[in-house]
Amino acid sequence: MGFRADVLRALEGALGADVAAAGDLDAALTTPPKIEMGDLAFPCFALAKVKKKAPPAIAAELAATIAPTGAIAKVQALGPFVNFHADPAKQLDDLCQRLVDGRFDAEARTDAPARVMIEFSQPNTHKLFHVGHLRNVVLGDALVRAFRARGHDVVAANYYGDFGIDVAKCLWWIRTRPEETVPVEHRIAWLGSCYVRATQLVAELEESDPETATTTKASIREVLRGMEEGDPEIRALYEETRQWCLDGFQAIYDQLDVRFDHDFFESQVEHEGQAIVDEQLAKGVFVESQGAIICDLTEEGLGACLVRKGDGASLYMTWDLALARRKFDDFDVERSMYVVGSEQRHHFQQLFATLARMGYERAKDCRHVAYELVMLPSGKMSSRKGTAIPLHVLWDTVRDAIRTRMESEGRDERAGWDATRWNETVERVVVACLKYGMLHVTNNRRVVFDVEAWTNPEGDTGAYLLYALARIAGIQRKAEGPVPTLADGVQDGGASEGEAFGHETERALLGHLLTWPDVLARMESTCEPAVVATFLFDATKLFSRFYAACPILKAPEPLRTARLQLVNATEAVLRRGFEVLGLPVVDAM
Repeated sequence: MGFRADVLRALEGALGADVAAAGDLDAALTTPPKIEMGDLAFPCFALAKVKKKAPPAIAAELAATIAPTGAIAKVQALGPFVNFHADPAKQLDDLCQRLVDGRFDAEARTDAPARVMIEFSQPNTHKLFHVGHLRNVVLGDALVRAFRARGHDVVAANYYGDFGIDVAKCLWWIRTRPEETVPVEHRIAWLGSCYVRATQLVAELEESDPETATTTKASIREVLRGMEEGDPEIRALYEETRQWCLDGFQAIYDQLDVRFDHDFFESQVEHEGQAIVDEQLAKGVFVESQGAIICDLTEEGLGACLVRKGDGASLYMTWDLALARRKFDDFDVERSMYVVGSEQRHHFQQLFATLARMGYERAKDCRHVAYELVMLPSGKMSSRKGTAIPLHVLWDTVRDAIRTRMESEGRDERAGWDATRWNETVERVVVACLKYGMLHVTNNRRVVFDVEAWTNPEGDTGAYLLYALARIAGIQRKAEGPVPTLADGVQDGGASEGEAFGHETERALLGHLLTWPDVLARMESTCEPAVVATFLFDATKLFSRFYAACPILKAPEPLRTARLQLVNATEAVLRRGFEVLGLPVVDAM
């Protein structure tokens, strides 16, 4: 980038023959702890041995030989550091031009693009889609968006758990209680309640009436057998209720603006997984152990990986082996990422080690993106126990809270809004609050849902970010006279009589915006959307300080234009961050 490139060229020229001794100049550059100390600093410790001088003396010599040039406005020695001050107007002009011509986005892209599959969401049909599932969806979607922004060829994949004994429990309950009325809306929640009630009934019978419990479980297994063998009546009920779930999931994804490139289904990999077990058993990769089939991972410190039960039944590991083979062989992915809760960490360690034993060299390029649970203030949620909050209930709760807040504020810009605009704006704020509430917490921390905290327009929330974007749009609307576009850049250095562009708040905001390419790269390497969430929150706080300290529309020219360009650049970079997190945008609140 302009200023950094100028600093590197200046250092190379000043160091001369000693440049090799200084090491990687770009990596050595740091950001001073205080903005008044400059924008970049070069430490001179590595030069002490070759120059046989103390680092402060070396810094003083270097600073004296480097003249301000390009975007460098000032050079000074501070202890063992050479500190460089940027010309803020030239920095801003350079940022505007790079945003327009695409160089800013190019700087954010990786030098090693790959074909990456990111598997996320993975809902179970015939079970409740609850608050806890939301974290997986928005985390996976943010990773897809970030990896694409980094230049990777990304396949967004979903894996539906649409088969097995849990589905059979739900169908058994429906078949044995034909008097129950099927609701028109929220059918996934109703199916989830059928599963919960069946599970609870079996548990109660095991305590009170073991004989009836045994009969009931046998009846449920008969339903499962009917699903597997194609019993017409059971299969018809299965297909109908499964489609209710798939349609309901799609409606949720549409609300969240989440898209998938490919869907996998558990029901489609059952037989394939069993075939893989037979194949690897014949090769000696898998072995028999007490009637079951395992992959012995003792050498890897992972114990025995069970791939088939003693009764011949498959399990999650069996299906995941078939799924992995499809990913590598059918999609030719170079990197495979699984967004799954941290409680499955051991499962994925075993899966990847087993794939390596099977000869998949790319097993080393598989990654489990683990995240912690979503909690209620009352504790952990459970679909099995019926203590989870349906997503539609959460959505309604957040919507009511946001509408109440907005209606109580009575802002002038909302005068004349019709019902359509009100509803559209409220829904966008709902999505922003829900997504940001999940994403601004690091993956290794539990999320505790609190509707008041998540919708507070003055806190670390999606609502706060949208207010900042709406404020920017308001400034642009209120501007009288010529309103510059990014392509116009900053002319005359933004200097007016008695004042020039470069107030402390302007420099702080500008410097923060320039870090976006590094922030995006860090999100890729860590798989932490919280990195981008923090960047956005800090950017909006810095913008608020700039807005409070520096008159924009009433500033004299060309300072007015420079400040409006900073507003434009802030909007442009914020929108990039919003896009990565999948946050909607608004032009008024």
